[in-house]
Amino acid sequence: MLNSPPLQRRDEKTERHDVAAAVRAGPSGAVTVAAIATAIVVACWFVFYLFVFLPRGS
Repeated sequence: MLNSPPLQRRDEKTERHDVAAAVRAGPSGAVTVAAIATAIVVACWFVFYLFVFLPRGS
């Protein structure tokens, strides 16, 4: 950002520790978003199947 404070110098040990902690936490937010998106797509498919395909076949 334009108004961000200048970066502070950090030692390599602290930097490695922070990176390791972030990697250990994993991509839980991305997995949650993907699961919600998949559930929405599957729900839309079932609605389409129930209200379009089944009435046309009977």
